[in-house]
Amino acid sequence: MFRLMRRFRLRLSASIVFAVVLPFLAAAPVVAQAGDAIPDVTLYALDGKPLTLASFKGKVVLLDFWASWCAPCRKSFPFLDELQKAHASEGLQVVGLTLEEDDDAVAGFLASVPANFTIARDTSERAGEAFGVVAMPTSFLIDREGRVAARFEGGDESVHKKIEAAVTTLLAGGTLPPGTDVRVAASVEATGNLKAWQRGYLADPIMSLDGDPLTRLIREHIHASKEGASGDGGAAGGGCGCN
Repeated sequence: MFRLMRRFRLRLSASIVFAVVLPFLAAAPVVAQAGDAIPDVTLYALDGKPLTLASFKGKVVLLDFWASWCAPCRKSFPFLDELQKAHASEGLQVVGLTLEEDDDAVAGFLASVPANFTIARDTSERAGEAFGVVAMPTSFLIDREGRVAARFEGGDESVHKKIEAAVTTLLAGGTLPPGTDVRVAASVEATGNLKAWQRGYLADPIMSLDGDPLTRLIREHIHASKEGASGDGGAAGGGCGCN
């Protein structure tokens, strides 16, 4: 009897582990890798007309995922503008893609940071899933045959330099060397149900990186005050404000 019960407990434990782990394995995002054909997704121009990445075949495309609340995205736009201007005659097409539903947020961002390259939208968020976006901004360099050539996560100056070097190489007909991709640390990748492009909608206003310096400072002060008032697990909450 003792052996029978022990076997039952072991089988039950294994079943529980399998049931818990399997959904996480199944939910692992499919990340677009160098050499992959670009996912078949339909985007929309600002005027609402359908737009496909396949329509740019024959050009080198830089697909940049951005969000209105993303501070690095705001800094990246002038760089993307200059990149498009400098290499358009050589066959470069920059496409800035947002997955946001908020029309006012998108319009406000573009009013403050004008873009002279193609802006596309996908409120279904399928493009973000299909490309496996885990950080904002993320740019994908696509070759003239419609294959992913490189992936660049983050929007600082060092990333911009690597993007420009890769763009120049592809436009000249060259091949990118292994290790061209730039990835953020695994610890800051968006995982679980909250996607990278949704992080601007967390409950605490401090999580919104947009706005002028004074507004951001006030938000930070309010956040710190709440944190101090809540104590260690106080009823008022605290931390990121998600509770």
